[in-house]
Amino acid sequence: MACFTRCAAAFAAVALALALLLARAAWNAAAWLGAEDAPAKADAIVVLGSEPTRAIMGAELYRKGYAGVVYLTVPHRERRWVALEPDGIRWPWFEETARVLLVNRGVPDGAIRLLGRDLVSTVAEATEAARTLAPGAGTLLVVTSRYHVHRARLVFADHLPGTRILVVASAEEPLPQAWWTDQEAARNVVLEFVKLIFYRLGQSFR
Repeated sequence: MACFTRCAAAFAAVALALALLLARAAWNAAAWLGAEDAPAKADAIVVLGSEPTRAIMGAELYRKGYAGVVYLTVPHRERRWVALEPDGIRWPWFEETARVLLVNRGVPDGAIRLLGRDLVSTVAEATEAARTLAPGAGTLLVVTSRYHVHRARLVFADHLPGTRILVVASAEEPLPQAWWTDQEAARNVVLEFVKLIFYRLGQSFR
């Protein structure tokens, strides 16, 4: 009986310690995932798909003179949205919508370029950037959503080892510290941790 009591107490202590660690990790998740870099002069700005409002930050960086060219990665087009086109319903594809946002905010059309085609993941985007831009690019400014900053930096640094990668967060997608109180933020954070683990295990969508 004494052994059972001691084992139960030890188990409870371990469970409490794990709960406290998880609570601390959850509390710091937004700051850890979204810790962006200070922008600096770069060879190019790369706006990652598929959230078009990221292009607003890309335009701001361009206007401030950080780079003279903006690349838009071209994400995979979901079949469910393509299926609407025969009925005359055209989904606003990322590269098309993002281009309009860039031009409306002062980026010349000639300074906008598309990167890749049918890209299904951050790994695919980084692979295409490495093929197209490296080793000529010494510094790249990568624009993405705040919840995606950490993983984007990790993936791009792994795939472009000779390039300085600076990741800047879109201001249009805030990530509250209490992310669990916001449905969209909670979904993004949970999925981001799953994708990060998936990548750390050597897996990726291509």
